[in-house]
Amino acid sequence: MARYSRQVIDSVIERTDLVRLIDARVTLKKKGKDYWACCPFHHEKTASFSVSSDKQIYYCFGCHVHGNALDFLMAYERLSFVEALEMLADQAGIELPRDQQAAGPDRRLPALRDMLERSLEVYRQALAQAPQAQQYWQSRGVSGQTIEDFGLGYAPEGQRILGQLGKSPEDRELLVDAGILGRADDGRLYERFRGRVIFAIRDGRGRLCGLAGRSIDGREPKYLNSPETSLYHKAQVLFALDRARAGIRRTGKVLLVEGYLDVITLHQSGIDNAVAASGTALGETQLETLFRASSEVILCFDGDRAGRAAAQRAVALSPTHLRPGRLLRVLFLPEGEDPDSLLRHQGAEVFTQLLAGARPAVDVFLEFLATEYDLQQGDELAQYRRQARDFLDKLADPDLREVYRQRLQLASDVPQVTPGGRSPVLARKSTSWRGEWARCLALFLRNPAAPAWAALDRELLQRFAGERAELAALARALEISASITHLSSQALCLALAEEPDGERYLSLAMTGDSEAEVAEGLEIEKTLARANAELRRLRSLSLGKLGDRAGIGALSAEERAELRQHLQQKRGIKTARS
Repeated sequence: MARYSRQVIDSVIERTDLVRLIDARVTLKKKGKDYWACCPFHHEKTASFSVSSDKQIYYCFGCHVHGNALDFLMAYERLSFVEALEMLADQAGIELPRDQQAAGPDRRLPALRDMLERSLEVYRQALAQAPQAQQYWQSRGVSGQTIEDFGLGYAPEGQRILGQLGKSPEDRELLVDAGILGRADDGRLYERFRGRVIFAIRDGRGRLCGLAGRSIDGREPKYLNSPETSLYHKAQVLFALDRARAGIRRTGKVLLVEGYLDVITLHQSGIDNAVAASGTALGETQLETLFRASSEVILCFDGDRAGRAAAQRAVALSPTHLRPGRLLRVLFLPEGEDPDSLLRHQGAEVFTQLLAGARPAVDVFLEFLATEYDLQQGDELAQYRRQARDFLDKLADPDLREVYRQRLQLASDVPQVTPGGRSPVLARKSTSWRGEWARCLALFLRNPAAPAWAALDRELLQRFAGERAELAALARALEISASITHLSSQALCLALAEEPDGERYLSLAMTGDSEAEVAEGLEIEKTLARANAELRRLRSLSLGKLGDRAGIGALSAEERAELRQHLQQKRGIKTARS
């Protein structure tokens, strides 16, 4: 199969006009700065599918699909990644490098894989010399045998990989291409996974294709995966599938969970048919890979809001994959639990009992859908039934399709919303971010590379992130942006789309005041001035509370000076009013 570098892929996307691409397939109408249409991926009467010409991304406010030109073409035309890339390149008049399409990259794959294996060996050896990393694995109940079986390691701080494996320019280039080293904008090389425990990611044949690192000191992001390389394509990889094959054959089932550590703990507990998606939400390719591994698939999701949102996206993908003889079931764990925590607290027997209660994916989809409507109202019940029929019509199994069509005819079989207006599986959508901080976040999402953001007091922002959801969301967006080499609105929005609040980030980024955005450069400076003033006010109030409790002598000299200034300002305001 043809493989292309990240630079080639990016150049094709940059040369593609997303609006023109989509408009050739779906009629778009301009409204403000963006273009709108009824979503091509779900049934609706009111246009909620938005295409941004400046960000070159699309987002549906109804079903929450999103992406760039490649994503759209793959989903709409049902093309593979390479097929979509080659079609876009042809339309843009770009000749793809033939040496990459033929033997060129294949000659380098063994060298890249060898460099990846050598890097993993360095990390495995480093674990033996890192007490803090050993303590982390012990605290999670991971045994020495499991560490050996899964090839777990630790990437120390500093330049160990560069020093041991990057002595020649050719080796350093291999380390970059394998995703071990990153290259900063100034050309400086840095070790991508430093300070993290390491997971080895292997393909279905057991060949090392990538790595993942988890922070153990609180740094963000918590998890960091290999970038897309010639070896690692995250949408095509299932973590631990090679190790799970024996368990899948024995049980006749494959179990998908959300995290790498969940998989490891499950295998250690004897539930060895577990796998996980690798660095991305479950996609079409991965779902089909699961069904190739077994005709019965169980999707296990954490019992929190993010888990339910991931489940909603997953079951929406399922109908075309549910061919005769295939079973897809969904399990929600108790609130606040994930497989790792549940196994450590309650044991494998309890988890196995929960698995027996996994429910058909079609039932789960219909329950999610029911939360969007008041089913006691005739017109909303009719809309619910229309969307349900659209979903059922896509089911590849004709018998399954007929069973659910018959159920849909019976009012008593319509999933009911429980008392209080909440579904058994999902509450109505959470409220949007609002206020001045939401405006600040929206400006950042649309202009993340603007130099003015350097003036934001990030230390105070982190300190008070727990005060409001909008502050926490802005802090997280800033953290994610720091890990993006070529920062742009498109790159940031697509990265944030994978976050638990991804839908709200995209909704905020795509909902802008077109007239106000003309002067956003000046608006950023004004908003930052107000934001920093508010952060200083919060700090002064915090210091005031501390002074009240412990006396002003408990504060540092700097804190006392700031508190006095705050009190003087308050007295000045009172004097002016009197």
